[in-house]
Amino acid sequence: MKILFILLLWMAGVTEYAYGALVLPELQDDSLSVDITTHELPEVTVSVRRGAQENRISSLPVEEIGRHYLLQHNGGNFVQTLSSLPGIASMDIGAGLSKPVIRGMAFNRVAVVDRGIVQQNQQWGADHGLEVDQYDVDKVRVYKGPMSLYHGSDAMGGVIEILPPHVPENDMFWGDATLIGKSNNDLLGMSVMASRKRGRWFLRARTTVQQYADYRIPADSLTYLTWQMPLYGRRLKNTAGREYNFSLSARYAAEKVESGLHLSAVSTKNGFFPGAHGIPSLGRLEPDGDLRNVELPFATSDHLKLVSHSAWQTGKAARLLVDLGFQRNNRCEMAQFHTHYGNQTPPVNNRDKELQFLLHTYTANMRRVTGEGERWMRTAGISGEYQHNRVGGYSFLLPGFDRLSAGAYWLHSVRLNDRFLLTGGIRYDVGRLSVQGYYDALLADYLQTQGYPQEQATFYAQRAAALRRDFGDFSGGIGFTYTPDDRHTLKMNAGRSFRYPGANELASNGVHHGAFRHESGNNGLNPERGVQLDLEYRFAAAGLRLVLNPFVSHFSNYIYLEPTGEWSLLPHAGQIYAYRQSGALMAGGEVTAAYVFDGHWRLASDLSYVYNRNLTDHYPLPFSPPATIASEVAYTGEGGGALAHYTLRLDHRWVMAQHRIAKNEEQTSGTSLWGLSAHLQWRMGGRRVITDIQVDNFFDVAFLNHLSFYRRLNAPEPGRNLQLILKVPF
Repeated sequence: MKILFILLLWMAGVTEYAYGALVLPELQDDSLSVDITTHELPEVTVSVRRGAQENRISSLPVEEIGRHYLLQHNGGNFVQTLSSLPGIASMDIGAGLSKPVIRGMAFNRVAVVDRGIVQQNQQWGADHGLEVDQYDVDKVRVYKGPMSLYHGSDAMGGVIEILPPHVPENDMFWGDATLIGKSNNDLLGMSVMASRKRGRWFLRARTTVQQYADYRIPADSLTYLTWQMPLYGRRLKNTAGREYNFSLSARYAAEKVESGLHLSAVSTKNGFFPGAHGIPSLGRLEPDGDLRNVELPFATSDHLKLVSHSAWQTGKAARLLVDLGFQRNNRCEMAQFHTHYGNQTPPVNNRDKELQFLLHTYTANMRRVTGEGERWMRTAGISGEYQHNRVGGYSFLLPGFDRLSAGAYWLHSVRLNDRFLLTGGIRYDVGRLSVQGYYDALLADYLQTQGYPQEQATFYAQRAAALRRDFGDFSGGIGFTYTPDDRHTLKMNAGRSFRYPGANELASNGVHHGAFRHESGNNGLNPERGVQLDLEYRFAAAGLRLVLNPFVSHFSNYIYLEPTGEWSLLPHAGQIYAYRQSGALMAGGEVTAAYVFDGHWRLASDLSYVYNRNLTDHYPLPFSPPATIASEVAYTGEGGGALAHYTLRLDHRWVMAQHRIAKNEEQTSGTSLWGLSAHLQWRMGGRRVITDIQVDNFFDVAFLNHLSFYRRLNAPEPGRNLQLILKVPF
């Protein structure tokens, strides 16, 4: 009883187990000294249920997918590819940019962890994408539920964890070249990877280049308020873009030490539809004769990331792990210089740079794991992060800030028997946010010329007050995994999580173009605190797989953006939207069922549903994804001749209507979408060449994505799209 009482103090976490993929060694026979006759053996396809072990040892719902899944469900970007998983949605910004939404939570509530380091890239903005090269991801885990215990404040809604690539046992050189083509926006791209394993060293490099034109939508015009905006050629003008990515990884592994270094650089340039940036202008919507050029307004983002990982074996079942990271994110939003005040002159340099956010992030994590693979396992860790953010441009939305955070945590797991694993832990975090003050003298002069008294003009001209806030809070709870036999698995995770507010929620104060509003921070906001319960039941037997993932969460002071009913004094700004806090309730879950029969056919369907409510005004919370049912029927077989293996798939996605909306949101009607795909593997010159053909939105249906950045303009999502991917190994 004493042991159980102590365990109740610790939070339910994910036990760390190291496990590798299946490796088939080369056949050797050094004992033969006579002539050897070589026979070519027939090819063997090995199927492995990836993630099965991780699902057993984690008390949170977790999905693990690999390169095969990512290729067959390839979307416009990494987040759109992940949105095919139940409980995951994408908040889209055109055809090229998206941000992840897990069970209705997004922005700074969902952490993307790349090789142990949380990615920081101005994720607070609805029009900011995720700078990740999806072709450089071999394996990813998605945790649906609070992960503050591992990754601190910004992981209370879930984590997308990008894992390092598998390293083979034998020395070899290998690589692949992937060609990508898409019809909807005339995308052309190439990704080339080369890897070398020799002795204790492993090296890998990849470069990806993509360029695309304005994308097509099944509509001839858009209507926003009283504006009727024509669409020439059914294309959304100036939504073209390009993406240049590069990554380099090196790893050294000895008997008791392992060290790795990963460098990645992602550079994007994406145009904004002119009708969604500032006051619509019909003249800017006329075709310019070039579908691939990117005119003003547009955004550029350059993300440089350097990650170091080291692990030392310090005992029979003990390891010390250290992760270090540096990130530089430079985002610029460009728009033709336009003054909000009559007395503002254009900048001498970069006159069209409207906003710039330059963020430097330094991260250090260290943890010691003892008892790996034994009945009792313990993990103690500390982490720290420092952010330095500076702003620029002729407009103003967010002040510069510095943020320092640190945390310490303790995890404990005990395997009571072969069927029951109990896990728990506790973490305490501290943080300090320092915001630079900003006084807008031009605004003060403008307001006085408009007849406002000097005292009122001075008050509004103080766009951001100098601010320093200190935070401290803990997360904790308990969880278990119960596996009575090979068919059934039951999990429970209950705990307390938190998130302290970001600089945008505390100190933003300016026009947010595209959102048609003035956003105002609230420097009195307190950290969000929530109590969350996640359950999971899995059944697998005789070709049938069933997964149930219900959840419920209660937050005492959830942060949200609310229209105030007050009009901004800034010209062209519209209504003021202010950050508020209130109690909030969230519930829902996912149901997945799949059946494989006859060794070839597979039927699968999943339901995702989220219910939430603001407990103060009793409205739903903003950016709530609608209920979705996704189904597919697939046939897999072995070919003959050049065709080695194939999978044919018909999928259907029923997105239900979203009538439960927050203030100032619009209801969105439901839709039904069909898709076809063919995954083909060919024998060519001793290599396995892969072609993947996919048709999305087969019937070219006009539908609105409730989470889309362009939803406010009533702009449908991209229409029919034919995608062809050719992957050639070498």
